[in-house]
Amino acid sequence: MIAAYAKRSGISWLLAFAVSLVGDVAAAGVPVSVALQDIESGSPSPQGSYRWMNVADQLYAVAYRDDYDYTQASVTLDFFTHTPTLHGTLTATNLKPHFAYQLKLAGESGSEANERIGLAGRWWREEWNGSAWVNGQNLNDKGDGTSPNPNDGVYLATRDIADATSPTGRRYRYTGYLVFDYLITDASGSASVSFEANSSYHVLWKTSQRSRTAQDGPLLLATFDVALPDPVSAYDVDHPEAAVSVFGEWERLPVGGVALALGDYAGQLILTEESFHGTGLAGGWAAAMAAPVSFSLVAVDAPALPPSGWIVVAALLLALGPRGIATRRRRLRGRSTTP
Repeated sequence: MIAAYAKRSGISWLLAFAVSLVGDVAAAGVPVSVALQDIESGSPSPQGSYRWMNVADQLYAVAYRDDYDYTQASVTLDFFTHTPTLHGTLTATNLKPHFAYQLKLAGESGSEANERIGLAGRWWREEWNGSAWVNGQNLNDKGDGTSPNPNDGVYLATRDIADATSPTGRRYRYTGYLVFDYLITDASGSASVSFEANSSYHVLWKTSQRSRTAQDGPLLLATFDVALPDPVSAYDVDHPEAAVSVFGEWERLPVGGVALALGDYAGQLILTEESFHGTGLAGGWAAAMAAPVSFSLVAVDAPALPPSGWIVVAALLLALGPRGIATRRRRLRGRSTTP
């Protein structure tokens, strides 16, 4: 309808506008909102000991350590499906205060999506011993940052080794996971972070532990001075002012340019405590909260619409009105003259 009218009238800008309008709607994707829940601390790693000090290694009070768990926190993830990349916003309250967390996507072992996640991120491998899955460990040779990396080579060479006694029929069980962002909470354990899963990180470091390189992730700076009573009664000591810088060590390069392959995904979005390679009360990369998610990553092109689709576009044009159409026409002209 609109296409035919545009061609008869010689006003190709109207056709361009209609196509761009539908393209913009398609690119926006479908919004999804999930609430993360308390999760077993050993997912997927069996280490999973909780950290009981903040990012500056200042201890929480004994009472807080005894009473706090992640059922008290509220974390919502708003993201989009049917878009080229996984992106959205994380909003959290009552996590641990002044605390660093990883944001990761973990697959379901044996699925096609699991393989795509691992080939963009990392591999957790377990071995069947005849009665149980044992010897859980990360593959830890990331090479020079290019893909496929040495870890992928090990995965591809061993994923199909048979074992008739295994529940899966295979000797090894692989879980692919991607650490794609990180955050530091405020004095109340709150955070609001926009994210896009276009980076692949190995682990987090403080600059007091390791020097950041130009290939690593961005620095997060947290400056705070604990004063009693603090907002969530996490401390019983008036700790001195602290300034801590945290960054993500690259797993694959370049940071900001590692894309999940297009396709359908099912897995878990997980918030993991960062322990900074500590021991004891410094923790051991415990999983904090998670939610099952399903989404699709698709290429977005200007769609070829059937007649019924153009009826929808006509309704959008009527809703926009002459002024809105004129504004959009000016934008299209700007695009056509921009080199």
